[in-house]
Amino acid sequence: MEFTEAVRYIESLSIQGWRLGNARFEAFLERLGSPHLKFPCVHITGTNGKGSTTTLISAILRAAGYRVGTYISPHVFDIRERILIDGNLIDRELFCEGVAMMRPLIEQLDDTEYGLITEFEIKTALAFWAFAQAQVDIAVLEVGLGGRMDATNVITPELSVIVSIGLDHTDRLGATHRDIAYEKAGIIKPNRPVVSGAAHADAAAMIAQVAAAQGAPLYIVARSTDIPVCADAPARATFEYTPLPSPTDSAVRVRRDDWELALQPYLIGDYQRHNTACAVASACVLRERGYRIPDAAIEQGVRTARLPGRLQVVSESPRIVLDGAHNPDAAAVLANALPRLFKYRQLILVIGMLAPHEPLATLKHLLPITDIAIFTAIDNPRAHAPAVLLEAAQRWQSAKPHRTPRLTLTADSPEQAFEQALAIAGADDLILVTGSFYLIGRWHAPQGVQ
Repeated sequence: MEFTEAVRYIESLSIQGWRLGNARFEAFLERLGSPHLKFPCVHITGTNGKGSTTTLISAILRAAGYRVGTYISPHVFDIRERILIDGNLIDRELFCEGVAMMRPLIEQLDDTEYGLITEFEIKTALAFWAFAQAQVDIAVLEVGLGGRMDATNVITPELSVIVSIGLDHTDRLGATHRDIAYEKAGIIKPNRPVVSGAAHADAAAMIAQVAAAQGAPLYIVARSTDIPVCADAPARATFEYTPLPSPTDSAVRVRRDDWELALQPYLIGDYQRHNTACAVASACVLRERGYRIPDAAIEQGVRTARLPGRLQVVSESPRIVLDGAHNPDAAAVLANALPRLFKYRQLILVIGMLAPHEPLATLKHLLPITDIAIFTAIDNPRAHAPAVLLEAAQRWQSAKPHRTPRLTLTADSPEQAFEQALAIAGADDLILVTGSFYLIGRWHAPQGVQ
């Protein structure tokens, strides 16, 4: 099986959509030889920040000398970004071997009461299988959606991590912070520790309730100014972090009791302080469980962790930044970060979005800092049409006439949008491509831009 054929086969399973519940997936994994039971894991969920935290924990463990498998989603440029072995993309040969081996098993399962597995399930199974083949020492796994009913939730992890709770995917996870926290807390397992960075009081209370019911030791991560909100946690189980001055706006000091560590992440943006603190707390908890993770490994891992599509600068003059902010919380953080991190004459926004995200809820954070907005289509059945995004922007403009772009445009494709942005941009401008990982994954460098 060739690589393109393997990718097409995986994508063909997208017709199954996203089905929650794991009876079918567990039946498939059993036919596969239960690869998910052959290595210890760290399991990570959260509304925002779970990809960065997954990457940071993986980098720390690698710096400590462990052979690490990393499963992350979504990918940006290459489907193999989802499955990393010691920080490297899964080999094409191993990728193809796994898909070819699984295909008859999938077809056999389709003839039973379980039916056909989904695209996300085969990607997850491929990760489990690849990690078993590579004999990793530990795997770090990012949840796809929610937690309780996610395909990754077939493991009993060494540690569960809940990075944040926000109002996203409310159509599937519930309408309130408490509802969503309940779904994400579904990754907590009996007597296994959990690290929580949830700041919202209702979400934090729900996570604490589930942890107590599971007999799971709970460790809280919070900015030092927010510690009183987390008063239910014993002092010894609280990791507090304090921002430090840095050009990347991400340096942070993490403290627990008498222990502290000052860190300078490679990843940029204030929100990476919280993600870094969650990763550092996770490393400390793993250390208590017998893993050899010296402070030097934590420092090195945080300093070297890389992740595409998170405030990623891909070009200068004009500066071009890719960021996968796809919900209101992420857009608010991004809008705050850009003026702090970069100097520019004008900001040109290229944005495309997918349902069920309501455009205005995200655009209201980005439009006030935008000079020129280009709304574009994405090749995805859930994509909002450019006209829908433009109409949402016009509604915002009518309500906030003094905080709006001076020019709004539409483009039928990402490529057309990129060309328009580059034709407008001067050397001192910033082009921001955001709204969906599906959009930023289409970035290329037209007109010779590198």
